[in-house]
Amino acid sequence: MIRDEEWLVRSSHIARPGGKAVLVTGLSELVRGREAIFLTDLDEVRELLPEQTALVTDNSPNYRSTRLYLEALLRRTPPPAGDDRIYLGHKAAVREARYQLLPAAKALRQPRPRLLIADGVGLGKTIEVGILLTELIERHRAERILVVTLKSILAQFQQELWARFTIPLVRLDSVGIQRVQAKIPSSMNPFHHFDRVIVSIDTLKKDAKYRRYLEQCHWDAIVIDECQNVMDKSGAARSGSGLSQRAQLARLLSRTCDALILTSATPHDGKSENFASVIQLLEQTAIADRSNYGKQDIEAYYVRRFKKDVANDSGDAFRERILEPKHIDASDAENAVFAQLERIEFRTVTNQANNRGILFRTLLLKAFLSSPAACISTIDERLKTLDRRNVHESRSDADIAHDRNGLQQLRACAAAVDPESFAKYVCLRADLDALGIGRKNNTTRVVVFSERIDTLRFLQEHLSSDLGLNPNQTALFYGAMDDQEQIRILSAFSAADSPLRILLASDAAAEGLNLHHHCHRLVHFDLPWSLITLEQRNGRIDRYGQTQQPILTYLLTRPADTKLNGDLRILDLLIEKEARAQENLGDVAWLLDLHDKEQEEDHIALGIQGGLAPDQILPDRDAPDDSLAWLFENPDSGALPVEVTSDATLFPDDVSYCREALAAIEERRGKIDIEHHDHLQGFTLYPPEDLRHRLSYLPPELLQQRTGNQPVLKLTADRQRVMRALDDARKKDGDWPEWQLLWEQHPVCEWLDDSLLATFERHEAPVLRIQHGLAPGETVFLLQGQLTNPRGQPVLVEWFGVSCDESGARTIRPFRDLLAQTKLDGRTPNPGIPIPASALGQLQSLLPSTIQLAKKHIAELRLDRMERLSGPLREQITGLTRWHRERTRALAAERNAASASGKALPANKRKVLEREEHEANRVLAERKQWLEDGMMSNPEPYLRVVAVLAKA
Repeated sequence: MIRDEEWLVRSSHIARPGGKAVLVTGLSELVRGREAIFLTDLDEVRELLPEQTALVTDNSPNYRSTRLYLEALLRRTPPPAGDDRIYLGHKAAVREARYQLLPAAKALRQPRPRLLIADGVGLGKTIEVGILLTELIERHRAERILVVTLKSILAQFQQELWARFTIPLVRLDSVGIQRVQAKIPSSMNPFHHFDRVIVSIDTLKKDAKYRRYLEQCHWDAIVIDECQNVMDKSGAARSGSGLSQRAQLARLLSRTCDALILTSATPHDGKSENFASVIQLLEQTAIADRSNYGKQDIEAYYVRRFKKDVANDSGDAFRERILEPKHIDASDAENAVFAQLERIEFRTVTNQANNRGILFRTLLLKAFLSSPAACISTIDERLKTLDRRNVHESRSDADIAHDRNGLQQLRACAAAVDPESFAKYVCLRADLDALGIGRKNNTTRVVVFSERIDTLRFLQEHLSSDLGLNPNQTALFYGAMDDQEQIRILSAFSAADSPLRILLASDAAAEGLNLHHHCHRLVHFDLPWSLITLEQRNGRIDRYGQTQQPILTYLLTRPADTKLNGDLRILDLLIEKEARAQENLGDVAWLLDLHDKEQEEDHIALGIQGGLAPDQILPDRDAPDDSLAWLFENPDSGALPVEVTSDATLFPDDVSYCREALAAIEERRGKIDIEHHDHLQGFTLYPPEDLRHRLSYLPPELLQQRTGNQPVLKLTADRQRVMRALDDARKKDGDWPEWQLLWEQHPVCEWLDDSLLATFERHEAPVLRIQHGLAPGETVFLLQGQLTNPRGQPVLVEWFGVSCDESGARTIRPFRDLLAQTKLDGRTPNPGIPIPASALGQLQSLLPSTIQLAKKHIAELRLDRMERLSGPLREQITGLTRWHRERTRALAAERNAASASGKALPANKRKVLEREEHEANRVLAERKQWLEDGMMSNPEPYLRVVAVLAKA
């Protein structure tokens, strides 16, 4: 006991003559999980010995006080480390799909939970993240959580984790940062002030101050969403020079947390070295040589499934697509542009690096296939470049004049294509008109994708006027918009009561966004020349939870020129191949085997420019044949089923527990303003002052329902009702669900637990007279035993009973059996007869010998655990040693190769290699210590006498 709170001592050392520094982890409700160091010279440290526990009488009806006290303790008891069973995540407000439990189970099997969730587009990676975070919270391993994602997904991710899992994240977007700055001193680190935060990766990338703040923080768990954006593509695995800002940030974050969760549907760019950089964020010692590793090195660190892999486990969560390719004959004005594009030649852009000169004419073709406006914009940019006369100093004025003249002629042709001769636009307008877009009471919504902002602006202007749309019925979405505007637009499109009907989106909306809530129609106004982008676009509405068949429309202009029309057959092939891959391969990236959007676009553009046949550009491939194909075979195809379990409990459900808990608190503290709704499995709560204080730390958007300035909470254990409330919230722009999930992770339930743990004084245990399940003269001491590792994390948690019969013999009784046999998990009659002081004294005298047996029992469990873990620990240490040996060998080979010419090794190269050797040695020592600290346990258990059961 220190400062009137209970702490678990992790270690102590001499701080000064006569004094000690005591490193502790909090146990009681106000300090639970907190780490601290106390000096015995300054603070009184009092050891709480379990054999000195004061035994008291519980006079409450049906022993309600004890049952609630025990239930609160049980709910606060974490599963032991190494237990990969799912305790709580499967009870969240999600549609049951067991495949979504696998990432959590796989991560929990690791000493340090670190995993790449690389499931395909639309399989529900956010839900999988929420399940894993829930299990980490259940294990007291995720008190501090940082989520890093794209700015467009901030609000969506925050709402999903709160509505489905009641995980509150403070959103640090541009408005959130201003709110924080107004709330805390300017010198305070906001990441110290808030324990659970979601922030944009671009905010961290651009703001050096926030990066410095992060360097000073440690997190229990970090989530990096869409992690392909932080991949190291520079090959700079060492000093960090050459790394992108995002990659540098990811490397920093990976070193400031215990659990790390990465997500991406497209995590592989075809280069094993780059993918290795992602795995090394998770586990630095997994790969010794980025260019030479195998599946066995990395399969523990990722999951990768596609729709075909989970078809039998997803129920009706997915709908079969409807594909609508539409071939539209070009108008005369458009054919004139195509003809001009075939004739035009350039003299100033033929020798640029990376084929950019060769591709310029194809770039113009691609721009015109988007829209005349996009083509004109591309021409104007090139004319500006020519006017600056500084692109290629070697070019003559005649060459520049030649190109300028050709571009001006092409521009004039493109400008002659008015809206009525823009055939693709006419088709889209007719389709939208046939759907009733803009008519009163019509609720149809459509996402229209285009690569070019100029095209999107053209569509917004002309669709609005031609269909008679109000300004609030269309919206543009693109990457350069600020985060608040992106959030506003996405919120409106997802809200049923919003008038927004047409979302005109660039490919900035192709990653991660949920656009399927009230929309099942998507139009590709132009086709991306990338299968990866095409799949990502379609995944915005064809995803987990879509309730209608996704209708995917592709608008394809057909020129009169038969040769060009044949070249553009590649676009039909793109559509066919993407659809076939969804059914067979699962991953479209293998079709071109480039695994990078830009490389796919360049490959197709070069093929068209070179006159290759479409099937040469995009050959048939029914299965991956690349040497890296093994990277993304499903590593868990033969995995054992995930095991789901639940904690021991004294109450049939959360509602029953909360009802009795609230009644008990009312008796002790006075009236609580609450309305019970038995038919809804929940209640409406007007929080008392101490709960309001807790809730004040939550983001205000999570608690929108208010009476005056005070929040009103509507909680239900009915998961279906919570999910319907989430759907209903999407009917109103900016709304949040009316009903919140009533389960043990909700802040209200945590408040109840903490309140009930104060039912008895510290170091007290109630005595109950029990009629059932005990032999005459038998007494059972209920105990909670816990072993921790040197870091203070629980590695063994055991509830059990020590039985004493009339002869004084003692035996261990399993806790769950005791609950059922003594009917503590039901209504247990309290005879209401006071226990004489002499009887309490006699029970008190039995405590020392009882504790002695309890310690022996925990010691036996510890030995059993050590035997079970000795093999895995040796394997881990052997793996680390092997990594160090291979890493050292790779560095030596690099040194030998660099000096093979007979010349002295350059000083800078020598320093880099020396630094790498030092780093390998440091990592080896650090990871060995980490493993030993994490898997070993302190010999002295924490024992707590929680109750005594005596035969009535």
